[in-house]
Amino acid sequence: MADDSFTKKNDISKENGGNALVIILVLIALLAALTAVAMRSSNRSSGNMDVEKARIEAEKLMRQAKSYEYGIGQVMAANQCGENELSFENSITTRVYTNSNSPTNKRCNLFSLEGAGLSYNPPNSPIFDSTKSSSTDFGDWVFTATHCVLKIGSDDDNTCDDDEIALIAIVPHVTGALCIQINNLNNIDNPSDLPPEESYDETATEFTGNFTAFSDPELGEGVDGLPLAGHTTGCFKNTSGAWTNSYIFYQVLYAR
Repeated sequence: MADDSFTKKNDISKENGGNALVIILVLIALLAALTAVAMRSSNRSSGNMDVEKARIEAEKLMRQAKSYEYGIGQVMAANQCGENELSFENSITTRVYTNSNSPTNKRCNLFSLEGAGLSYNPPNSPIFDSTKSSSTDFGDWVFTATHCVLKIGSDDDNTCDDDEIALIAIVPHVTGALCIQINNLNNIDNPSDLPPEESYDETATEFTGNFTAFSDPELGEGVDGLPLAGHTTGCFKNTSGAWTNSYIFYQVLYAR
């Protein structure tokens, strides 16, 4: 009987040891699974999530730009404002947009209750390349009438005269990631996964009622800039002036 009791205890001990081993193996498997999930989450945070964030910010910026485009259309249609009477006057930016042609009652002002009723709001800070923080117009919108986008309101001779110059909203010094997402959202090719390249004269005067072609005013020309042609919204890498190597967002507010 003693031998049988010892055998039973030995069998139970082996069974308990086997169960413990199974539990340990299960715990190891669970730990491995949790580690894999954590790694995938980390990859999303450093990769895909950055892309998603850039896409969200790109959509916000484009919505704001479109509100300005709508506002211009509103004052021109409802308030019967001429193109030379439009005004971007505001008390926030360092650029001065006072338009002597604009009615004194401010019915043609984008940023007034009497006009389009919009408020000037700087773009969200996450869209900017912080390494360009000392550059001119960093953190601001710039409203100009010195350039045009080929195939938008212009003829097919690949040049822009004064009567083809568009009213354009510009945001310089955005990040490359944002620039790429803007183009993706607008079906603009990013050659070799890089934005198109163009020259935009950053010394272009702020709009005060005049449409005047500056030197090399065409956007969407040449091999490097061609993807922009025909697109009222887009982004490119600037190749000249103080904005050189900065990524530039643009929105055509009024084509002629």
